[in-house]
Amino acid sequence: MKVGMYNRWLATLGGGEKLSLSIAEYLSQQYPVTVISHKPVDKDLASNRLSLDLSNVEFEFISERLAPEITPITSDYDLFINASFLDFFPCLASKSVYLVYFPTPVDYEPVMKSRRIMKSILRQLMMVPSFTSGVITIEAGPLSQYRGVELPLKIDLPAVRGGYVLQFDIASQNDIENKLNIVLNGQVIDRLELPIDKSFLHYEFAVPDKKVDRYHELVIQSERENSKPYIGQPDVALINFIIRHPRYRMYQFFFERIFKGWGLRMHNLPSGVFSILNAVDTYDAIWGISEFSSHWIREYWHQSCEILTPPVNVEDFKSLAKKNQILSVGRFFAGSHNKKHLVMINAFKELIDEGLKGWELHLAGGTTPGLEHDQYLQKVSAESEGYPIKIHPDIPFQELVKLYGESAIYWHASGYGEDERKEPIKFEHFGITTVEAMASGCVPVVIGKGGQPEIVHHGKDGYLWLTTSELKSLTLNLIYDPKLREMMSMRTQIESQLYGKEHFQEKLHELMQKIGF
Repeated sequence: MKVGMYNRWLATLGGGEKLSLSIAEYLSQQYPVTVISHKPVDKDLASNRLSLDLSNVEFEFISERLAPEITPITSDYDLFINASFLDFFPCLASKSVYLVYFPTPVDYEPVMKSRRIMKSILRQLMMVPSFTSGVITIEAGPLSQYRGVELPLKIDLPAVRGGYVLQFDIASQNDIENKLNIVLNGQVIDRLELPIDKSFLHYEFAVPDKKVDRYHELVIQSERENSKPYIGQPDVALINFIIRHPRYRMYQFFFERIFKGWGLRMHNLPSGVFSILNAVDTYDAIWGISEFSSHWIREYWHQSCEILTPPVNVEDFKSLAKKNQILSVGRFFAGSHNKKHLVMINAFKELIDEGLKGWELHLAGGTTPGLEHDQYLQKVSAESEGYPIKIHPDIPFQELVKLYGESAIYWHASGYGEDERKEPIKFEHFGITTVEAMASGCVPVVIGKGGQPEIVHHGKDGYLWLTTSELKSLTLNLIYDPKLREMMSMRTQIESQLYGKEHFQEKLHELMQKIGF
């Protein structure tokens, strides 16, 4: 019994990767498990950073490719788990699971529907072909799009009255695949022999008028049957793929020279309006990471799902002698989805201005590369000047554990000021740092939206707030009532154990039984 797992974002080693590799760790106790990704990751590094035993887990790295082209790989496994955020592809394994951190809206949502309709209209207007399978690498060059192709390459070409001429340059990328067949609508129309020196061959042919269907199917395939000398590596390279037609020249001008990224997306726009849902339907089970995420899976996809909350290494955290300090942990990055550091800074400054003395606010988190993110961190630091506020970017884990242990109160504000109905993705989907804080004896005072209300029970093991006035008043309740703070601190430590590895593995075992594996 073989288990496969796919995660395009493995190299980030973030919270989603912690969850997916925790599943791999557990299953590897009984089955051979292979985790598939693209950018190489050192397994020992992943094990140490995420505190996991991955000794029985294999990492396999394949060349970059579009999500739908992962589908053939899934047939090699008895159980396949898609653990990759926003990668939708059908699964062919006998048992399959889609692990969803948060779902993407589909056409049930007016905004998404209008965007998809607009893309479809533009694609038809500008006669943009769709590369349906075979492309494993793609780049927007200065004058042309470059594609590395694993044969066979399948392309849906637009069908228009009068027809047109299609041209492209193609080159072999290995020593075997240099004899190709050009197949149009199921008929071999030509044979190409590529130069052995791997230089590009220019090719063009007339695509006929076709009034019945909206597209022609073009297939470029090897002459050799079942020839796969270099699995996962490009067989040929393709550039200067051009439809000679005035409408396509509009696409070239706007989307190959000005908006290059949009042009790549238009080539790979799913042909079916409900392609996401069709892919999701092929899985035996959907696992959401919280009731919050599961709610939006039902709302967006009209699908039922099970809940598998992320495991937290609660044993790594413990309560130390408490200091008069409030802590918030979250990555420093710009944009409306950020951790709302400025909201918390302003609230704390108001508390100080209103007479609070002897307390500090500590903000810890990783930094994010990029000018706008650097400027955001600079603004966070500038807004903190003159107040007992300390910023801790990129501190080592053991220092963070100590900071948790010494802090008395924990703040969390992600999603404040955002519309939960319109953009729920901007809220915390679960709340790992809140659980870590609770395991450290910090009393949480966190926003009552997203996944936080599932973790914190208002008035029992912490507080939930909706306005900054509530944030301040609830915090003052704890500051001026040490006995209440101590009692809640004890409760938080007990409640945090529900998210430890033992409970996680028990739930995972239950979910595996439900799919008959």
